[in-house]
Amino acid sequence: MNDILQIISNINGVKSIGSCCEEQINEAEEKLKLKFPEEYRKYLLNYGTICFNGVEICGLNVEGYLNVVEATEQEKSVNKSFPQGMFVVEDLGVDAKLIVSDEKGMIYLLQRDKKKVICKSFSEYIKKCKLR
Repeated sequence: MNDILQIISNINGVKSIGSCCEEQINEAEEKLKLKFPEEYRKYLLNYGTICFNGVEICGLNVEGYLNVVEATEQEKSVNKSFPQGMFVVEDLGVDAKLIVSDEKGMIYLLQRDKKKVICKSFSEYIKKCKLR
């Protein structure tokens, strides 16, 4: 598996909000009642939130729809079928499609109550995003 930090650092034009600390991550996990996968934690610790080529990946150190806690809680409030133990990675902004992750790091396309595995890891998903 490629290192998530190396993958992100090789993306042209990536914009980062800035790193966050373990305490912020722990607070977010507590609010969401889950544990982030190791790759996602590494991403948060080093980048906070990133955007590139129209891709907007949820994280921390930002308010609103890009904040992983706010995005996940918002979705749970409008979608009673939102799976437990999962969090929003990216809101695709069309047809209620979201990219979500479970605590093991599997990445899914979620549309209302339908869930489909699309990647086996956060790093695999970011690699696919580079190709958009």
